[in-house]
Amino acid sequence: MLRKLTLAGTVAAFVVGWAAPAWAHVTVAPSSAEKGGSDQQITFRVPNEESSAATTKIAITLPTDPPLVGVLALPVPGWSVKVTTQHLAKPIQTDDGPVSDVVNNVTWTADSTADGVQVGDFGAFQILAGALPDQGDQVVFKAVQTYSDGTVVNWVDPVTPNGPEAEHPTPILALTAGNGAASGGETTTTVAAGGSASGAVKTAKDNADTAKTIGIIAIIFSVLALIGVAIGFAMRRKPASS
Repeated sequence: MLRKLTLAGTVAAFVVGWAAPAWAHVTVAPSSAEKGGSDQQITFRVPNEESSAATTKIAITLPTDPPLVGVLALPVPGWSVKVTTQHLAKPIQTDDGPVSDVVNNVTWTADSTADGVQVGDFGAFQILAGALPDQGDQVVFKAVQTYSDGTVVNWVDPVTPNGPEAEHPTPILALTAGNGAASGGETTTTVAAGGSASGAVKTAKDNADTAKTIGIIAIIFSVLALIGVAIGFAMRRKPASS
């Protein structure tokens, strides 16, 4: 019976180890959007992978060829946000007129370690794009995650179809075919602090928390089922008393 329980514990540990990486990467939500779509909310979900440090800074680099037009950043309580822009050599023509400057980086910095993303948690950081590119099949972002102990993780490894799994993959927003038309917007260079998170960010966090809880519950039931099977086998093999 002990051998059966040991086997069940080994399988359970494998199940837990397999499930954990699903929460380990910096990802975007939604994972896809319509080409040329307007007023698109994009949430970057940033997990804390360290065992004794908080995430205190997350910098997102946005592509500029083609760019996202009219990007605004959402302030997060306890964090400051800085938006930088790049001047285009050739303005982009939009329905609202030419756009010469686009956002190329958004950086959120925690006001203190206590305000950072703590061990075992994740943060949700959001931008609003006035218009997504109307060409290409994806928008590739790059993320740099900094921890309170000085550790820096660069989420910049290319993701290639049918290629090896990237250790630190870039966050990617897939672009789908559609009839959306791009629209311009005012580019912000504001440095903001404090404020309140929008309902969209709270909803994204709540949804992720719910998914994580469901995953943990499923793992627990799997472990209990394996232990039950092991006990059943052991009892059936136990010789009857004379």
